Amino acid sequence: MTTDASSASSTLRASRTPRPSLVPGFSQRQLWTVLGALILAVLLATLDTSIVTTALPTIAGQFNAFESLPWVGTAYIVTATIATPLLGKLSDLYGRRLIFQTTMTLFLAGSLLCGVAQSMGQLIAFRAFQGLGGGGIQALAFAILGDILPPRQRGRYIGYFTIAFALAALGGPLVGGTIVDHWDWHWIFLINVPLIVIAGTATHFALRLPFRRREARIDWLGAALLSAGLAMLMLGLEQGKSGWATSKVFAYFAGACVFLVGFVVQERRAVEPMIPLRLFANRVVVASCALGFFAGGVTYGASPFLPLYFQDALFIRPTASGLRVVPTMIGVVAMTFLTGRLIAKTGRYKIYPVTGTIATVIGLLFIAQLTGSTSYLYLVVPMFVIGLGSGAVFTTSSIALQNACELRDLGVATATMMFFRSLGGSIGLATSGTLLNSTIRSRLPSRTGLAPADAVKLIRAPAQIKALEPIRRRAVIDAIASGVSHIYWLAGALMIVAALWAMTMPELPLRDKAGISDAMAEANAG
Repeated sequence: MTTDASSASSTLRASRTPRPSLVPGFSQRQLWTVLGALILAVLLATLDTSIVTTALPTIAGQFNAFESLPWVGTAYIVTATIATPLLGKLSDLYGRRLIFQTTMTLFLAGSLLCGVAQSMGQLIAFRAFQGLGGGGIQALAFAILGDILPPRQRGRYIGYFTIAFALAALGGPLVGGTIVDHWDWHWIFLINVPLIVIAGTATHFALRLPFRRREARIDWLGAALLSAGLAMLMLGLEQGKSGWATSKVFAYFAGACVFLVGFVVQERRAVEPMIPLRLFANRVVVASCALGFFAGGVTYGASPFLPLYFQDALFIRPTASGLRVVPTMIGVVAMTFLTGRLIAKTGRYKIYPVTGTIATVIGLLFIAQLTGSTSYLYLVVPMFVIGLGSGAVFTTSSIALQNACELRDLGVATATMMFFRSLGGSIGLATSGTLLNSTIRSRLPSRTGLAPADAVKLIRAPAQIKALEPIRRRAVIDAIASGVSHIYWLAGALMIVAALWAMTMPELPLRDKAGISDAMAEANAG
């Protein structure tokens, strides 16, 4: 009896003992608390790029400012892109936890301000402020992953972040439409407040990262030049969506070149550069950024035009057309989880971006065969294959880059890769839009008798297309399908280049220790 009682007591004590964690200084519960908070923050920051879409007509109507409508989204994207590399560098200098909490505070304040905006001008300004926090959240969340998880094990957890991105992309328009229909558009922004408070509170108590502050002078001139150059570049890309051959677009791009060249010159002589140019001497970093750039161009640049085909050619409602791309999301999520587990098991990663880019090329070229009579069922498998390929590329590029970087550069390197991914998406979206518009202008006027400007306006008016007489309706559908086909041919060519980059990526042994282990050693040494 005594032995049985002792055994039962030992079993009870063991059941109460916290499960060990693969992160030094973290219990398993603490680790999942931090991961849950990071995922929630990333979900909210990503959601704010899509949730506002369905509310824009209502907002513009209330403020009677339809001409300013595109800037509600543009303001957020521009400042988020600018903030990404800058906040990544600051996190290397002052600590990831402090800067991450600062970005959440900026996002919280920006959401509150957007929720009480009383004019379109105020809303655009507050969206720009909110973007500073949103861009930082996405970059620093993945940098913190690099701090607390060993590269070999990191892929097991990235899949949960991929689900957050997928939910944001698919659920944003649905949630935004529901809020507008049943409450008020202000709640699109105010709903962030309690949720970001939860994420901030969790990271405050559970995220403890040892950090040894480095004494360094901040390169304010480099920061200013980079910010100005990126702002000019992003504004030029946004303006270019409606036509490249304008003096305003040329002025933006010229200004971007001047500021970015000045930034490179400044970084070469700065004691503590905002983006150390030594990073680009690392072939893994260069290959990872290149993969992020091309994959971003395809994912964010080409993919949005397939729902356009669903709306204009198959006459499916906007919300339903968004749901039609679910096969791609399923492929991304499935491959992210699978790739992460295979990397953890084998310690090898190069094969996945190579096969991933090749699979993406195959899927893109299948969709490039699109015509005005292509059915949705024909597109399901290619969309799923593209998702598989994209999941492999996104997962592996971040793991490879963080594995190849020193701890002191982890934040800025991760943020730089995410910046290139965002830049690829912006360039891809602007180029795809121009390609579609040029196809419409060249093909439709002769077949429908419409002026080029009127023909382009039909792209976003499926009800008007459906109301046309059969011959003209068929001409419009064929022209739109041809434009989308050209976009996917271009995306396929870009991914062939990405496949070549993937083949040149060196494969370094994956570390079994997280960045936090090095930080603890530095702190103890100090």
